[in-house]
Amino acid sequence: MNPASLIPVAEPLPIPWGWFDILLVLTFAVHILFMNALLGSAAIGLLRAMKGDAGLARDVGDKAPPLLALTINFGVAPLLFLQVLYGHFDYVSSVLMGGWWLAVIPVLMVAYYGYYAAKFGWESMGAGKRNLLLAVALSCLLYTGFMLTNNMTLMLLPEAWTEYFTASGGFLNLSDPTLLPRYLHFMVGALAVGGLFIALLGRSKERDDYVATGMTWFTRATMVNLLVGFWFLLSLPRPILLLFMGGSQPATMVLLASLIGAGMAIVAGLRKDPVKSALWAVLTVLFMSLTRNWLRAFYLAPWFTAESTPVTSQYSSFYLFLGFLVGGLGLMGYMMKLYLRSRERRA
Repeated sequence: MNPASLIPVAEPLPIPWGWFDILLVLTFAVHILFMNALLGSAAIGLLRAMKGDAGLARDVGDKAPPLLALTINFGVAPLLFLQVLYGHFDYVSSVLMGGWWLAVIPVLMVAYYGYYAAKFGWESMGAGKRNLLLAVALSCLLYTGFMLTNNMTLMLLPEAWTEYFTASGGFLNLSDPTLLPRYLHFMVGALAVGGLFIALLGRSKERDDYVATGMTWFTRATMVNLLVGFWFLLSLPRPILLLFMGGSQPATMVLLASLIGAGMAIVAGLRKDPVKSALWAVLTVLFMSLTRNWLRAFYLAPWFTAESTPVTSQYSSFYLFLGFLVGGLGLMGYMMKLYLRSRERRA
């Protein structure tokens, strides 16, 4: 069977594709930062709790429900922009995964309520029950990340879609050599940013022990993630690898900027400076999001390019989107102002 026959026709875009590409990269970077802060801090807190130190686990556990809400909400935006540009690939891979993909919704709900139950029932629960609840919630997040990685890799490989006809009830992209290093690259990165989140939390609470713990996790996990990143890079098909090794100047420069950002973040981490580490971490995640964007384009180039999508030049919907975006950000800022004001009064 010719895999090209399984690819639906791309829908026309209302405005040039570049706008959606920029929004996809920016919103994905924000989503990843929230996801990393949530998953990494939850994992570190659970490990400390299992060693008998429940203080850190409780402090990060209080932040878990809002962080999960922000992760999900800011994850919707890049998913929608992805579907605008590459929906005829993403929809197919989602359908082919079947129940594995649909299970993400109830699994996330279990994580959500698990963290809420731990937060409000902390005193009434025993340490064993509490740790079990936190472990279940963390496992749900790990499952969701693995399914997302499966989907994002499967959409890039139409030649693997034909496996669906010999599978039963959906299948995973387990034969892809990039799957495991890509997944670990995100998870180890989450430990790094989670540690940074704990350090920043300790800085706000004037807890030097939190700062020391968080910066240690951030620095060591970032070092390990550089090795995982090289593993991921070497697992790519040779033609794509060569594009990142100088074959494509923009892609090579973005990858180089990511490595420089990670190196500067490690230097700031060794100096125990959470603020500078955070700045370099944000820049690194942004450059890595751009690198990921190039990687997607290289994989899909034999089948499709976003530049080839027809454009209808209907800008009214885009202007409406921008209006709601500005208004929504203003409303969020006002809500945060009210929240901080009420918090000061309670204090």
